[in-house]
Amino acid sequence: MKSILFLSLIFILFSSNAQAYVGPGLGVGVIGAIVGVVGAILMAIIGVFWYPLKRLFGKGDDDESLEDEDDSDSDSDSDSEKNRT
Repeated sequence: MKSILFLSLIFILFSSNAQAYVGPGLGVGVIGAIVGVVGAILMAIIGVFWYPLKRLFGKGDDDESLEDEDDSDSDSDSDSEKNRT
């Protein structure tokens, strides 16, 4: 904690004056752009690495549940066709 305070004091003492005005609109725009880029990178990493690894090391229960949902959809379609006739 003391080292953080010391570094903060050093940065404050040796800081120079700003050469331009950054208004609230520009500040929020820059923060939004940075958050957007970081979020896009994280989502790309998750999409490319995490889900395939999760599927590879998973038990395969997700695939069976998808097949069950498909079967239930086809059953409901055939029931609705029977009701039409």
